Amino acid sequence: MRWLTGLAVLLAGSAWAEVGKVTVVDGQATRAPKDGAAVALAVGGEIELGDTLVVKSGNLKFELTDGSVVALGTGSKLQISEAEFEGQERKGFSAFLGAGSLWTKVKKTLTGAKFEVTTERAVAGVRGTIFRIDADTLVKAAKGRKASVIRVVEGVVNVKPSASVIKASHAAALKPVVKPGKRVEVAGPTEITADEWEKKFVDLQANQQVIIGVDLWDQAEAAAAAKNDAFSKWLDKNQ
Repeated sequence: MRWLTGLAVLLAGSAWAEVGKVTVVDGQATRAPKDGAAVALAVGGEIELGDTLVVKSGNLKFELTDGSVVALGTGSKLQISEAEFEGQERKGFSAFLGAGSLWTKVKKTLTGAKFEVTTERAVAGVRGTIFRIDADTLVKAAKGRKASVIRVVEGVVNVKPSASVIKASHAAALKPVVKPGKRVEVAGPTEITADEWEKKFVDLQANQQVIIGVDLWDQAEAAAAAKNDAFSKWLDKNQ
């Protein structure tokens, strides 16, 4: 009886840990559990809570328990930090995209449960939509610096700057600006309040994008090549 009880607990724990399965591996990709060694991914392989997924070459696609689909491009690194499901219903999902590109088709839920992807610069939250996020895209007219780019294909995505971007912007706002020429009196720098940052949050509609850099919002222009790169072409054939 104790053996059966232990087996039931083990099976329940395994079912809880699994949050999705790999559907396409076009190249080389690995998953590493928290404090564990990386193992190669193959079609049918399990994705678990706490996994760090790395796409060394090609592209990877997996389907979550609720039917949401996630695809990663070459050079991507994704850590699954939250994944809670009740049956096939999503209760909450969040992941950190440390590098590369992510595309997702999020399944709508009756409760509007969270689905959130974060980079070093941006936080994108959705309830049911299709969007792409690039963690580190080169930006024109920004001295070669990189930014996070979020593009919406369908639905609505709420985008806001990450905590590190807010902190950097606060520091920049407090730094005095000295320009050559005639001296004029200007108002002193003031720190942006939380309410003012709230106004900068963006609800992106279909076919819209926003760019968030270390100290810029959506004023820069992303390199045009990023809109028609290898990952975009692969998605066109594998959606």
